[in-house]
Amino acid sequence: MTRVYCDIVPQANGWCFLCEEGQSAVYPTYRLAVEAARQYSESQSAVRKMTVIRQQDLRGRMLEVAGVTQAWAPEGDTGTGGRA
Repeated sequence: MTRVYCDIVPQANGWCFLCEEGQSAVYPTYRLAVEAARQYSESQSAVRKMTVIRQQDLRGRMLEVAGVTQAWAPEGDTGTGGRA
């Protein structure tokens, strides 16, 4: 299976993802961009391509975005167990 990278990147007015076909539309939030990238990934699995969704860290390295639950915390959850 061919591995294709899909990178979530910030834009002046939101977030988009970059893939082999070019740049996506710009989404107002990071979460919407990740969801759109996942939908794109699912459409590519039909043509025998495995898409790896990545984001850039503060040091410039591209890191794979884990599962949806790890990409962002649920609404209202600070991820600190209530010790915000």
